[in-house]
Amino acid sequence: MWYSVRNGSDYRKNTEKSYRIGYAESVDGIKWIRKDKDVGIDVSEEGWDIEMLAYPNVYRHKNKLFMLYNGNGFGQSGFGYAVLDEK
Repeated sequence: MWYSVRNGSDYRKNTEKSYRIGYAESVDGIKWIRKDKDVGIDVSEEGWDIEMLAYPNVYRHKNKLFMLYNGNGFGQSGFGYAVLDEK
């Protein structure tokens, strides 16, 4: 499961606490193991997603895994995509 995660307070002005993308796995759909450190994507050093990443949509196309996601301002400054490098 891919999802958005943020700090409980000060997430709108403090980019360290703003939205990021999270990831969890489950064998039975009831008990989940969070693996947020395995997401493999974080805010950029510059550009439209320097402050936050939110609302991931992950899909497979032609044996590649793609993620669409919103950037700064909950997508106000744009959305982008990432492709998983499965090395």
